[in-house]
Amino acid sequence: MMFPYPKALRKKDLKRISKYSCDDEIKEAYLKYLTNYSFKEFVAFCQENDGKDLDDIIFTFTDLQLEKFEPNSLIWVSHVMVNFMIYFNVNLDYGQYYDAYASAIQLTVLSCAMKMSIEKISFEEVPFPENPKICFEKFFKTRPDYRFNLKTDCNLAYKSFNTNFDFTADEFYCKVKTHFDENGYGESAN
Repeated sequence: MMFPYPKALRKKDLKRISKYSCDDEIKEAYLKYLTNYSFKEFVAFCQENDGKDLDDIIFTFTDLQLEKFEPNSLIWVSHVMVNFMIYFNVNLDYGQYYDAYASAIQLTVLSCAMKMSIEKISFEEVPFPENPKICFEKFFKTRPDYRFNLKTDCNLAYKSFNTNFDFTADEFYCKVKTHFDENGYGESAN
């Protein structure tokens, strides 16, 4: 991925945010999930959408950020990956476990494809991506008893992009299954 997530803020940025005149809940949400995006834009968006659920505001705001970039460009794909990490964290925190899990799997598909594209390597050479590793570790630490159908879930995530990757849904499933098996994640229905 081209951008670190979450982006580390400088002390002067944190000081400016702490003094900014807006609801503390907005500041906390920004600092927890959205440091890769503009604080002032997020505050303005929250004010425009006053009365809506904060998690819905976060999702809509992150989706709108993608409109700033040429679709399918590297920077756009990088922001999509950041958004999947945001979706994962927000959904996990709000108890939307299936959505968090699905976001992590979608992030994995895209991370593998990006690694192949940037490094010009085959799918077999792609190690299991680091950011999805972190997401799954956090997920199964929170929900060690989570039940899933990994083959179906991997297939859905793969197909959700409607793109012809240089690997198949079955190859993707095998890579994720190996990672899950190595880490003892859950009891799959497979």
